[in-house]
Amino acid sequence: MTVGVIVSDTLGRAWREGQTDTAIGAGGVRVFEDLRGQTDAEGRPLVVTMPCVADELAAAADLVKGKASRLPVAVVRGRADLVGDLDLPGARSIVRPAERDMFRVGTDEAYDQGYAAGVEDVWEDGGSGR
Repeated sequence: MTVGVIVSDTLGRAWREGQTDTAIGAGGVRVFEDLRGQTDAEGRPLVVTMPCVADELAAAADLVKGKASRLPVAVVRGRADLVGDLDLPGARSIVRPAERDMFRVGTDEAYDQGYAAGVEDVWEDGGSGR
């Protein structure tokens, strides 16, 4: 039997309270289920749908393990289609590149960047700010 392994850790999420387990390592597991090009139940094309199944499996496994039970391992069955060779892209491929990451800066930094851009606009259009 071939198995895949996901190593998980707890983290918070933007725009959400609470925490969930997420994949920080993966071996022999497809971390994404690429559904782009398929259709949904209503026949509409799926254009951007690519669930991060490694994170979904990590979160589901944590429901069984529990946060404080000292149970470090859960076995998930029923998704053999996600198990593959060890040369599959790992959890590092989950991290969004900085140029597409809308949360790469903190609130204060984003405010400062927006303010600076607004000041530049004022000078570029003759001081009107519009």
